[in-house]
Amino acid sequence: MTRVVLVDDEEFALISLEKILEDFPEVNVLAKYNHYEELLLFLKKETIDVVFLDIELGTINGLDLAKDILSIQPSIQIVFVTAHSQYAVQAFELNSIDYLLKPISFKRLEKTISRVTEKKLQPNIHNGTVKSAPLVIQCLHEFQVFQNNQPIAFKTAKVKELLAYLFTHRNTYIHRDLLIENLWPEQEYKKAKTNLHTCISHLRKLFSEIGFQDCITFSNQSYSLTLEKYECDAATFYEVASNYSKVDDTNIKVIEKTIRSYKGHYCEINGYVWAAEKSAEFHILMSSLLKKTIQYMRMVDPAKAIAYSQLYLKLNPYSDEIVNSMMDLLVAMGSHSEAIKVFLDYRQLLNDELGIQPNKQLTEFYKSLSTTSKNVPV
Repeated sequence: MTRVVLVDDEEFALISLEKILEDFPEVNVLAKYNHYEELLLFLKKETIDVVFLDIELGTINGLDLAKDILSIQPSIQIVFVTAHSQYAVQAFELNSIDYLLKPISFKRLEKTISRVTEKKLQPNIHNGTVKSAPLVIQCLHEFQVFQNNQPIAFKTAKVKELLAYLFTHRNTYIHRDLLIENLWPEQEYKKAKTNLHTCISHLRKLFSEIGFQDCITFSNQSYSLTLEKYECDAATFYEVASNYSKVDDTNIKVIEKTIRSYKGHYCEINGYVWAAEKSAEFHILMSSLLKKTIQYMRMVDPAKAIAYSQLYLKLNPYSDEIVNSMMDLLVAMGSHSEAIKVFLDYRQLLNDELGIQPNKQLTEFYKSLSTTSKNVPV
């Protein structure tokens, strides 16, 4: 039996639709509603298969009400009923099962019931249990969330930032005031509190729509995000970078893959002020990992050691140590002119940006090379 609820602000429309549905013995109309508040209360008590929902409901739009319905029971099938066709695209974006134009004929409704029955029998979608695909969460360079290789769209930029903050501190309760301080630092407290509650509501609806239930919890004025099925570039990077004390033949492939995964600093593109501390932490980890890799590659592949040194200098452009190491490697490879160029470029950088010169050891190294080469600037 298919359990059905009808929603329309016109009493005649409710009676008319119920009358047609009586001709379908597999359909049981449990209730009819003119007001959405009563409907939502009913859905919190009863499990429903289908809601026939009018789009123009007076004080509320049926498309918005559909999101509230799905946040309570994600498995409910929505059939939109309207006298207008302009809402069709929006309706199907909400993954509705059908879109009926008034007046509704028995033949057209027959197709709808057939679709409802077919979908109800599909595996993995029944009695509110939805097998959700894992999330892929990208934090390095830019915060983005993907499911089934498609980016998740957020209601607003602040909703996205709130998720980034909660995910960064996942499995930890964050006090409401700390969230406000970090996400709405210059806003009046009462307004910021309202904005926080609105963003939390949007996040909960979003997670419900993509198959993740009750992942945001509230206790003692604090919110916590808990996710079970996800992949994260930052988490994978952190695990490798913080657990390998040295680079050797047994782990070099994992190390190089991890280095390639570092596309940029933590939430770099997003410009989240609160992410600066986390960004600095990952910067230190990446720098340390590169140093270990450079040391290993000096012995097995000097050309790669040079390449990783150049990558290190992109992250830490004022490193006398790495410049000295690069020059030493290039000399050992017989590339004296390249070693001299590395020094001259570095000296120019320091002079232009900091108004200083390379340290004495590095300068003496350069001078020793310049004595054996012609046309070298002093």
